Amino acid sequence: MKHNNSYFLQLTRSIFNDEPYASLSRNAKWLFVVLKELEHRYTSSEKDYFYRSNEELARDAQLSLVTLKKTKSELLKTDLVVSWRAHFIYDKDTPKQKLSEKRITCYRLS
Repeated sequence: MKHNNSYFLQLTRSIFNDEPYASLSRNAKWLFVVLKELEHRYTSSEKDYFYRSNEELARDAQLSLVTLKKTKSELLKTDLVVSWRAHFIYDKDTPKQKLSEKRITCYRLS
C-alpha cells in the first residue's frame, strides 16, 4: 500500500478550491477519488502505476461506460492523472509475441 494505511486516503485539497480543478464536474472529482483508492490498493514502492480496463474502472466508479469515458477525458485534461494505453502479452517465450484482446489503461497519479 502506497501510504501504509488501510483506513484513509490522501487527497489534494486543490481539487475543491484551486483552478483548474475547482471547475471539474462532480463525476470527474469522484473518478479522481476512485483512482486514488485504486492507486493506494495497487501501487507500491517498486511500481508507481496501476492499470484498469474501462469496463473495470466503470464498475469501480459505479459509472456507465459512456459517462466514464466522458469523465475520464475531462480529468485527463488536468495534471492530476497521467495515463497511457497498454496490452498484455500472452506468452513471452514464443517468437511471435501476440498482444491480448484486452486493452487496458495504465494510470499514474500526481
